[in-house]
Amino acid sequence: MPVFINLKNELKNEDFIERDFSVPFDSLDLPEEYSSKNRDVDVHMYIFKEKDGYLISLSIKSDVQLECDRCLEPFNMDLSGTSNIFLSKKKLSGGELHEDDLIARYLEDEEHFNVSELLREEILIQTPMKALCSDNCQGICPVCGNNRNENPCDCEKKQKREESPFAKLQVLLEKKK
Repeated sequence: MPVFINLKNELKNEDFIERDFSVPFDSLDLPEEYSSKNRDVDVHMYIFKEKDGYLISLSIKSDVQLECDRCLEPFNMDLSGTSNIFLSKKKLSGGELHEDDLIARYLEDEEHFNVSELLREEILIQTPMKALCSDNCQGICPVCGNNRNENPCDCEKKQKREESPFAKLQVLLEKKK
């Protein structure tokens, strides 16, 4: 169930509005691998009326269940942060981009502004491309398949020693003894 705000009416007599609300995580049409323990995304939003559009300061608080790309174990990532977005009533012209253009988005309909779509985009942006359960995650051993965070092993070192061109010298040393 999408959340809409009529920016034109809400900011008719005000220069800014402030809203606190929650949106069900499942209603944001995120990819199927996204899930949340909290079930809701808590939102704190300021909307400022500007000359050519609206400036939105959006703070979200939630979590997302992800799978670590190294060890393949599920983990919970905190999604908390603030974003500033400018909704422009004018389409951005082609040509050279300026720093302000990087936070600007075109607002198609100020009477039916879809907040849920904005939240969806922010969650996707805050999710890393390579999800890691921790910065020191050791991952899975490519030789034995164990999770090296739980069962450290030295299979790779042994394999490299066995496949080394100097491995034959080790055989000669053992024969000499």
